Amino acid sequence: MKQRVKVIGIAGGIASGKSTTAKMLESLGANIIDADKICHRLINTKDIVQKITDRWGDHLKDEHGKIERHKLGKIVFADKKELSALNKIIHPKVINRIKSRIANLKDKATAKAIVLDAALLVESNLIDICDIMLFVNTKKSTCKTRVQKSRKWPLDEITKREKFQDSLRRKREIADIVINNNQSQADTLKQVKDFWRQFITKK
Repeated sequence: MKQRVKVIGIAGGIASGKSTTAKMLESLGANIIDADKICHRLINTKDIVQKITDRWGDHLKDEHGKIERHKLGKIVFADKKELSALNKIIHPKVINRIKSRIANLKDKATAKAIVLDAALLVESNLIDICDIMLFVNTKKSTCKTRVQKSRKWPLDEITKREKFQDSLRRKREIADIVINNNQSQADTLKQVKDFWRQFITKK
C-alpha cells in the first residue's frame, strides 16, 4: 500500500531562508510548489491584469501590457486596505492552482512529500491543507542584511512589509518543527535531514 504523501508548509519572516530550506527538502526527494512563482504567472493573465488596472490604473502596465510588480508593491504595501483588495483578486486563483498541483502530485507514484513555499501560508489559510508546518527561525538582523543584498530594498522595507503578515511569534507557535537558520548552511541542512528522517522516511 502506497504511503500517504505529506504536505509540508514552510513559514518564516521575509528573507529568513524559506526557499533555501525548500530546496534542501527538494534535494531529499520532495516536490516543491512555489506560491510566489504561481502568483507571478497569474498576475499577468488577462482577467487579473484587467482587475488590477481597473482599481489602480493603466500606469502599472509596462510597454508589453504586463503589470510592473514593484509599482504595484509600492501601493499595496503602503495600505492594508489595498493589499487586501489585491489578495481578493489573486488569492482564490492561486489557492485553486496550488490545490490542483497538490492533487496531481499525490497521484504520482514518485512523490515522497510536497513542500508548500508560500509567504502568506498562514494568512491565506493554506495552512489547512498542510500536514506538517516548519518554521524557519532567523535573526532579524540577518534577514535585513540578506534583503539589502538580494532584493536591494531600503532598510525600512522589511519592517513595512512584515506589518501585513501574521506575527512571527504566532507562526512559530503553530509550527510543528522549528529549523534554526542562524548558523552555517551545513547546520541548517543537518536539521532538515533530521526532520526528513523523523517525519517522512521514518527510518
